[in-house]
Amino acid sequence: MKPKSTKTAKLVGLIRPEVRALKAYRVDETPVRIKLDAMENPFSLPGSVQKQLASVLREVKINLYPDPSGKELKESIASLWKMDPDLMILGNGSDELIQAIILAFGGPVLVPVPTFAMYEITSRALAQPVVTVPLGEDFDLDAGTLIKKARQSKARVIFLASPNNPTGNRFSDKAVKKILDNTTAAVVIDEAYYSFSGKSWLPQLNKYPNMIILRTLSKIGFAGLRVGVLTASPGIVNELNKIRLPYNINSLSQAAGVSALKHRTVINRQISTLISERKKLYNVLSRMPGITAYPSETNFILLRTTSDASVIQKEMKGAGILIKDLNGPGPLKNCLRVTIGTPEENREFLRTLKTILDTA
Repeated sequence: MKPKSTKTAKLVGLIRPEVRALKAYRVDETPVRIKLDAMENPFSLPGSVQKQLASVLREVKINLYPDPSGKELKESIASLWKMDPDLMILGNGSDELIQAIILAFGGPVLVPVPTFAMYEITSRALAQPVVTVPLGEDFDLDAGTLIKKARQSKARVIFLASPNNPTGNRFSDKAVKKILDNTTAAVVIDEAYYSFSGKSWLPQLNKYPNMIILRTLSKIGFAGLRVGVLTASPGIVNELNKIRLPYNINSLSQAAGVSALKHRTVINRQISTLISERKKLYNVLSRMPGITAYPSETNFILLRTTSDASVIQKEMKGAGILIKDLNGPGPLKNCLRVTIGTPEENREFLRTLKTILDTA
């Protein structure tokens, strides 16, 4: 009998080269006192709402499969965001919906860079070619170059995260409109951070049959539910539903989502607080020596440092504050991303950052 290691090596050799060439998506799980790296809502629900939620979850029959279409949750989301529930697909996070889009349309897949990493990771995992187009110096779209590359490559899908992660800005309406008007690809506008921008392409959905809009419940306080939302024209929704995995939104997430979304006042108050805190944080960072802060329409701020950003991130982590290190060659050299936290967390972040910069 051959050693198990040899058998394992042979099995690994059967895995598609596109998968073996990838690196796993890594999440820093270091225990810290302040977590500002993952664009999560820092506020928990009020005690009364939590009690109501617990009562709802106690009644969920987990011995049965969940509602296959998530009808009640769709209706709650449709009411929140003024969407048509019949033109909606729910995903186990936006990641599942991104995967479904790429599975359905195939590639080439075109993405501006820098942007949300999962567009490219998922495309490569599915053996679809990826075409990248650098953003301009102001991190806005170069619509002319993007359209040219889309035509040359015969791109089937274009992903536009607007507002964009990790840069924080919303792409100009003029550039997005030009892309929608001048390409034959499916144009996916990922509005994960819509709630912090207040601007959307949703009212234009009927005008552009090539447009798909993504949103998520994660950024408004429900990241643990893993609920992504897609809306598009009837034809696209019908085709994507063919490859949506059955029972993809579990019963607990559906029940919790319906219950939580009834508390609009709480949700809106938390969003307003985060927008206010973002403004305060940006104003302080903009005046801080050695720091360039970029304007944001999200729940995070992109920073560029004059010193080594990776060193600063490590020192912050040593002080118990976790932020995202984006430092690397290219447009994000010496860049960090900080999620907007509670007022107390933001003050502690600023105090610690100032101490690190003063002693550098």
